[in-house]
Amino acid sequence: MSTNQQILRSEVILEKYGKNLEGKTVLITGVSDDSIAGELAVQLASADPALLILSARAESKVAGIQAKIKSAKPDVKTRFLHMDLSDLDAVRNAVESLHDVNHIDHLVCVAGVMFPPYSKTKDGFESQLGVNYLANFVLVKLLLPKLRAAGPSSSIVIMASSMARQGKVYFGDVNFSNGETYDPMVAYGQSNAARVMFAKSLGEKLKNEKIRVFSVDPGAVHSGLQRHCPPEFLDQVAEWKKAGPMVDLDGNSYEIPPWTGTSEGAATVITAMIDPTIKDYSGSYLNQNAVSDHELHTHLTNTANWAELWEMSENMTSEKFSV
Repeated sequence: MSTNQQILRSEVILEKYGKNLEGKTVLITGVSDDSIAGELAVQLASADPALLILSARAESKVAGIQAKIKSAKPDVKTRFLHMDLSDLDAVRNAVESLHDVNHIDHLVCVAGVMFPPYSKTKDGFESQLGVNYLANFVLVKLLLPKLRAAGPSSSIVIMASSMARQGKVYFGDVNFSNGETYDPMVAYGQSNAARVMFAKSLGEKLKNEKIRVFSVDPGAVHSGLQRHCPPEFLDQVAEWKKAGPMVDLDGNSYEIPPWTGTSEGAATVITAMIDPTIKDYSGSYLNQNAVSDHELHTHLTNTANWAELWEMSENMTSEKFSV
Protein backbone atom coordinates (compact mmCIF):
# COMPACT_ATOMS: atom_id res chain seq x y z
CA MET A 1 0.00 0.00 0.00
CA SER A 2 1.41 3.34 -1.02
CA THR A 3 1.12 6.45 1.13
CA ASN A 4 3.63 8.19 -1.13
CA GLN A 5 1.62 10.87 -2.87
CA GLN A 6 2.48 11.48 -6.51
CA ILE A 7 0.78 13.53 -9.20
CA LEU A 8 0.67 11.13 -12.15
CA ARG A 9 -1.02 10.99 -15.52
CA SER A 10 -3.69 8.36 -16.11
CA GLU A 11 -1.52 6.62 -18.66
CA VAL A 12 1.01 5.75 -15.95
CA ILE A 13 -1.60 3.97 -13.82
CA LEU A 14 -3.07 2.15 -16.81
CA GLU A 15 0.34 0.95 -17.94
CA LYS A 16 0.80 -0.73 -14.55
CA TYR A 17 -2.69 -2.04 -13.84
CA GLY A 18 -4.81 -1.55 -16.96
CA LYS A 19 -5.11 -5.28 -17.64
CA ASN A 20 -7.47 -5.44 -14.66
CA LEU A 21 -10.05 -3.50 -16.70
CA GLU A 22 -10.14 -5.82 -19.70
CA GLY A 23 -13.66 -7.09 -20.33
CA LYS A 24 -15.20 -5.08 -17.48
CA THR A 25 -18.38 -3.02 -17.36
CA VAL A 26 -17.95 0.51 -15.99
CA LEU A 27 -20.55 3.18 -15.23
CA ILE A 28 -19.30 6.77 -15.03
CA THR A 29 -21.45 9.78 -14.07
CA GLY A 30 -20.89 13.37 -15.15
CA VAL A 31 -19.42 12.66 -18.58
CA SER A 32 -18.77 15.61 -20.89
CA ASP A 33 -16.01 16.89 -23.13
CA ASP A 34 -14.56 19.20 -20.48
CA SER A 35 -14.85 16.94 -17.44
CA ILE A 36 -12.66 14.54 -15.49
CA ALA A 37 -15.34 11.93 -16.17
CA GLY A 38 -14.99 12.41 -19.93
CA GLU A 39 -11.22 12.08 -19.71
CA LEU A 40 -11.65 9.00 -17.53
CA ALA A 41 -13.89 7.34 -20.11
CA VAL A 42 -11.39 7.91 -22.91
CA GLN A 43 -8.52 6.66 -20.77
CA LEU A 44 -10.37 3.53 -19.64
CA ALA A 45 -11.30 2.69 -23.23
CA SER A 46 -7.61 2.11 -23.95
CA ALA A 47 -7.71 -0.87 -21.54
CA ASP A 48 -10.39 -2.73 -23.55
CA PRO A 49 -13.37 -2.81 -21.18
CA ALA A 50 -16.46 -4.61 -22.46
CA LEU A 51 -18.84 -1.70 -21.89
CA LEU A 52 -18.60 1.92 -20.77
CA ILE A 53 -21.93 3.31 -19.56
CA LEU A 54 -21.65 7.08 -19.81
CA SER A 55 -24.11 9.10 -17.77
CA ALA A 56 -25.06 12.76 -18.17
CA ARG A 57 -28.08 15.06 -18.16
CA ALA A 58 -28.14 15.19 -21.96
CA GLU A 59 -26.88 12.86 -24.68
CA SER A 60 -25.17 15.79 -26.40
CA LYS A 61 -22.76 16.01 -23.45
CA VAL A 62 -21.35 12.53 -24.08
CA ALA A 63 -21.45 12.48 -27.89
CA GLY A 64 -17.94 13.91 -28.28
CA ILE A 65 -16.48 11.41 -25.83
CA GLN A 66 -18.23 8.53 -27.57
CA ALA A 67 -16.80 9.71 -30.89
CA LYS A 68 -13.27 9.82 -29.46
CA ILE A 69 -13.63 6.30 -28.08
CA LYS A 70 -15.07 4.94 -31.33
CA SER A 71 -12.18 6.46 -33.27
CA ALA A 72 -9.44 5.16 -30.97
CA LYS A 73 -10.99 1.86 -29.81
CA PRO A 74 -13.81 0.86 -32.17
CA ASP A 75 -14.36 -2.48 -30.42
CA VAL A 76 -15.16 -0.88 -27.05
CA LYS A 77 -18.90 -0.51 -26.60
CA THR A 78 -20.36 2.65 -25.09
CA ARG A 79 -23.87 3.37 -23.92
CA PHE A 80 -25.45 6.68 -22.96
CA LEU A 81 -27.39 6.76 -19.69
CA HIS A 82 -29.68 9.73 -19.17
CA MET A 83 -29.62 10.77 -15.53
CA ASP A 84 -30.34 14.08 -13.83
CA LEU A 85 -28.87 13.97 -10.32
CA SER A 86 -31.01 16.90 -9.21
CA ASP A 87 -34.09 14.64 -9.39
CA LEU A 88 -34.09 11.40 -7.40
CA ASP A 89 -36.91 9.95 -9.49
CA ALA A 90 -34.71 10.49 -12.55
CA VAL A 91 -31.94 8.56 -10.77
CA ARG A 92 -34.36 5.73 -10.04
CA ASN A 93 -35.59 5.71 -13.65
CA ALA A 94 -32.02 5.63 -14.93
CA VAL A 95 -31.23 2.58 -12.83
CA GLU A 96 -34.41 0.89 -14.01
CA SER A 97 -33.33 1.45 -17.62
CA LEU A 98 -30.28 -0.72 -16.93
CA HIS A 99 -32.44 -3.81 -16.40
CA ASP A 100 -30.61 -5.58 -19.21
CA VAL A 101 -27.17 -5.03 -17.60
CA ASN A 102 -26.70 -7.93 -15.22
CA HIS A 103 -23.58 -6.67 -13.50
CA ILE A 104 -21.42 -3.57 -13.12
CA ASP A 105 -17.77 -4.00 -12.20
CA HIS A 106 -17.00 -0.37 -11.43
CA LEU A 107 -19.31 2.49 -10.45
CA VAL A 108 -17.56 5.85 -10.64
CA CYS A 109 -19.55 8.81 -9.29
CA VAL A 110 -17.85 11.89 -10.71
CA ALA A 111 -20.75 14.24 -11.49
CA GLY A 112 -21.15 17.29 -9.34
CA VAL A 113 -21.76 21.02 -9.07
CA MET A 114 -19.51 23.63 -7.50
CA PHE A 115 -20.36 27.04 -6.02
CA PRO A 116 -23.72 27.61 -7.76
CA PRO A 117 -26.14 30.29 -6.56
CA TYR A 118 -28.56 28.94 -3.97
CA SER A 119 -31.19 26.64 -5.38
CA LYS A 120 -32.95 23.44 -4.44
CA THR A 121 -33.20 20.13 -6.24
CA LYS A 122 -36.57 18.80 -7.32
CA ASP A 123 -36.73 16.95 -4.00
CA GLY A 124 -36.13 20.12 -1.98
CA PHE A 125 -32.44 19.74 -1.07
CA GLU A 126 -29.76 22.41 -1.30
CA SER A 127 -28.36 21.74 -4.76
CA GLN A 128 -24.76 20.87 -3.89
CA LEU A 129 -25.74 18.42 -1.16
CA GLY A 130 -28.46 16.98 -3.37
CA VAL A 131 -26.42 16.52 -6.54
CA ASN A 132 -22.98 15.83 -5.09
CA TYR A 133 -24.03 13.51 -2.30
CA LEU A 134 -27.68 12.48 -1.85
CA ALA A 135 -28.11 11.40 -5.47
CA ASN A 136 -25.02 9.24 -5.11
CA PHE A 137 -26.40 7.70 -1.91
CA VAL A 138 -29.48 6.60 -3.85
CA LEU A 139 -27.54 5.56 -6.95
CA VAL A 140 -25.14 3.36 -4.99
CA LYS A 141 -27.98 1.81 -3.03
CA LEU A 142 -29.91 0.90 -6.18
CA LEU A 143 -26.88 -0.38 -8.12
CA LEU A 144 -25.34 -2.38 -5.29
CA PRO A 145 -26.98 -5.65 -6.46
CA LYS A 146 -25.28 -5.26 -9.86
CA LEU A 147 -21.93 -4.56 -8.19
CA ARG A 148 -22.35 -7.63 -6.01
CA ALA A 149 -23.15 -9.64 -9.13
CA ALA A 150 -19.77 -8.64 -10.57
CA GLY A 151 -18.01 -10.51 -7.77
CA PRO A 152 -14.81 -9.67 -5.89
CA SER A 153 -12.76 -6.63 -6.91
CA SER A 154 -15.69 -4.55 -8.08
CA SER A 155 -15.45 -0.95 -6.97
CA ILE A 156 -17.45 2.10 -5.93
CA VAL A 157 -15.54 5.34 -6.36
CA ILE A 158 -16.96 8.60 -5.00
CA MET A 159 -15.41 11.81 -6.27
CA ALA A 160 -14.68 14.27 -3.48
CA SER A 161 -12.42 17.31 -3.16
CA SER A 162 -9.77 18.83 -0.95
CA MET A 163 -12.63 21.11 0.16
CA ALA A 164 -13.71 18.21 2.36
CA ARG A 165 -10.83 19.26 4.59
CA GLN A 166 -12.65 22.55 5.15
CA GLY A 167 -16.05 20.90 5.31
CA LYS A 168 -18.49 19.44 7.79
CA VAL A 169 -22.10 18.33 7.66
CA TYR A 170 -24.39 20.82 9.39
CA PHE A 171 -26.77 18.18 10.67
CA GLY A 172 -29.14 20.72 12.20
CA ASP A 173 -29.45 22.80 9.03
CA VAL A 174 -28.15 21.11 5.88
CA ASN A 175 -30.29 23.43 3.73
CA PHE A 176 -28.79 26.59 5.25
CA SER A 177 -32.11 27.99 6.47
CA ASN A 178 -33.56 27.77 2.96
CA GLY A 179 -30.72 29.86 1.61
CA GLU A 180 -30.67 32.60 4.24
CA THR A 181 -27.28 31.46 5.59
CA TYR A 182 -26.01 29.99 2.31
CA ASP A 183 -22.35 30.36 1.39
CA PRO A 184 -21.51 28.42 -1.79
CA MET A 185 -18.04 27.43 -0.58
CA VAL A 186 -19.33 26.24 2.79
CA ALA A 187 -22.07 24.24 1.07
CA TYR A 188 -19.54 22.71 -1.34
CA GLY A 189 -17.41 21.74 1.64
CA GLN A 190 -20.44 20.15 3.30
CA SER A 191 -21.28 18.08 0.22
CA ASN A 192 -17.72 16.81 -0.03
CA ALA A 193 -17.53 16.04 3.66
CA ALA A 194 -20.67 13.94 3.18
CA ARG A 195 -19.09 12.14 0.23
CA VAL A 196 -15.99 11.24 2.25
CA MET A 197 -18.00 10.05 5.25
CA PHE A 198 -20.33 8.02 3.02
CA ALA A 199 -17.36 6.23 1.46
CA LYS A 200 -15.92 5.61 4.92
CA SER A 201 -19.15 4.14 6.22
CA LEU A 202 -19.91 2.11 3.08
CA GLY A 203 -16.39 0.71 2.97
CA GLU A 204 -16.78 -0.51 6.53
CA LYS A 205 -20.18 -2.07 5.82
CA LEU A 206 -18.91 -3.89 2.70
CA LYS A 207 -15.50 -4.92 4.03
CA ASN A 208 -16.37 -8.63 4.05
CA GLU A 209 -17.67 -8.57 0.46
CA LYS A 210 -14.41 -7.52 -1.23
CA ILE A 211 -16.09 -4.56 -2.94
CA ARG A 212 -13.64 -1.66 -3.00
CA VAL A 213 -14.97 1.71 -1.87
CA PHE A 214 -12.91 4.90 -2.02
CA SER A 215 -13.44 8.64 -2.01
CA VAL A 216 -11.05 10.51 -4.26
CA ASP A 217 -9.57 13.99 -4.29
CA PRO A 218 -8.66 14.52 -7.96
CA GLY A 219 -6.57 17.59 -7.19
CA ALA A 220 -7.01 21.09 -8.55
CA VAL A 221 -8.14 20.32 -12.10
CA HIS A 222 -9.19 22.82 -14.75
CA SER A 223 -12.55 21.47 -15.92
CA GLY A 224 -16.15 22.39 -16.58
CA LEU A 225 -16.87 22.00 -12.86
CA GLN A 226 -15.70 25.59 -12.36
CA ARG A 227 -18.41 27.05 -14.59
CA HIS A 228 -20.15 28.70 -11.61
CA CYS A 229 -16.94 30.11 -10.14
CA PRO A 230 -16.74 33.91 -10.24
CA PRO A 231 -14.05 35.38 -12.52
CA GLU A 232 -11.98 36.40 -9.51
CA PHE A 233 -11.91 32.87 -8.06
CA LEU A 234 -8.58 31.89 -9.64
CA ASP A 235 -7.07 35.14 -8.39
CA GLN A 236 -8.37 34.33 -4.91
CA VAL A 237 -6.76 30.88 -5.04
CA ALA A 238 -3.46 32.48 -6.04
CA GLU A 239 -3.73 34.84 -3.06
CA TRP A 240 -4.41 31.93 -0.73
CA LYS A 241 -1.29 30.17 -2.00
CA LYS A 242 0.80 33.29 -1.41
CA ALA A 243 -0.55 33.55 2.14
CA GLY A 244 0.77 30.09 3.01
CA PRO A 245 -0.85 26.81 4.03
CA MET A 246 -4.59 26.39 4.55
CA VAL A 247 -5.89 25.15 7.90
CA ASP A 248 -8.47 22.38 8.35
CA LEU A 249 -11.16 22.20 11.04
CA ASP A 250 -8.71 20.61 13.50
CA GLY A 251 -6.16 23.36 12.97
CA ASN A 252 -3.84 21.24 10.84
CA SER A 253 -2.14 23.00 7.95
CA TYR A 254 -2.07 21.79 4.36
CA GLU A 255 -0.93 23.11 1.01
CA ILE A 256 -3.25 24.00 -1.85
CA PRO A 257 -2.40 21.58 -4.69
CA PRO A 258 -1.07 22.85 -8.01
CA TRP A 259 -3.38 23.11 -11.00
CA THR A 260 -3.28 20.07 -13.28
CA GLY A 261 -5.11 18.68 -16.30
CA THR A 262 -7.87 16.12 -16.54
CA SER A 263 -5.47 13.20 -17.14
CA GLU A 264 -3.90 13.82 -13.74
CA GLY A 265 -7.34 14.28 -12.22
CA ALA A 266 -8.56 10.95 -13.57
CA ALA A 267 -5.43 9.10 -12.45
CA THR A 268 -6.37 8.84 -8.78
CA VAL A 269 -9.83 7.60 -9.80
CA ILE A 270 -8.19 4.79 -11.77
CA THR A 271 -5.95 4.04 -8.79
CA ALA A 272 -9.10 3.69 -6.67
CA MET A 273 -10.65 1.34 -9.21
CA ILE A 274 -7.84 -1.11 -9.87
CA ASP A 275 -4.61 -0.58 -7.91
CA PRO A 276 -4.15 -3.95 -6.13
CA THR A 277 -1.88 -2.50 -3.46
CA ILE A 278 -4.75 -0.62 -1.77
CA LYS A 279 -7.42 -3.32 -1.86
CA ASP A 280 -7.27 -3.82 1.92
CA TYR A 281 -7.90 -0.12 2.63
CA SER A 282 -11.49 0.12 1.41
CA GLY A 283 -13.29 3.20 2.66
CA SER A 284 -10.17 5.32 2.51
CA TYR A 285 -9.72 8.80 1.10
CA LEU A 286 -7.24 8.93 -1.78
CA ASN A 287 -5.17 11.93 -2.79
CA GLN A 288 -2.45 11.98 -5.45
CA ASN A 289 -2.72 8.22 -6.02
CA ALA A 290 -2.19 7.27 -2.38
CA VAL A 291 -4.21 6.39 0.71
CA SER A 292 -4.43 9.71 2.55
CA ASP A 293 -6.68 9.23 5.57
CA HIS A 294 -4.10 11.10 7.64
CA GLU A 295 -5.36 14.26 5.92
CA LEU A 296 -8.90 13.95 7.29
CA HIS A 297 -10.04 16.00 10.28
CA THR A 298 -11.96 14.42 13.15
CA HIS A 299 -15.46 15.41 11.96
CA LEU A 300 -14.84 13.18 8.93
CA THR A 301 -13.42 10.22 10.86
CA ASN A 302 -16.00 10.24 13.67
CA THR A 303 -18.04 7.04 13.32
CA ALA A 304 -20.99 8.62 15.14
CA ASN A 305 -21.12 11.22 12.37
CA TRP A 306 -21.09 8.45 9.77
CA ALA A 307 -24.10 6.83 11.42
CA GLU A 308 -25.96 10.13 11.72
CA LEU A 309 -25.28 10.94 8.07
CA TRP A 310 -26.49 7.51 6.96
CA GLU A 311 -29.75 7.82 8.91
CA MET A 312 -30.28 11.40 7.74
CA SER A 313 -29.71 10.32 4.13
CA GLU A 314 -32.21 7.48 4.40
CA ASN A 315 -34.81 9.87 5.82
CA MET A 316 -34.19 12.63 3.26
CA THR A 317 -34.27 10.30 0.25
CA SER A 318 -36.92 7.88 1.57
CA GLU A 319 -34.53 5.06 0.69
CA LYS A 320 -33.79 2.52 3.41
CA PHE A 321 -30.22 1.41 2.67
CA SER A 322 -29.45 -1.79 4.57
CA VAL A 323 -26.13 -3.43 3.76
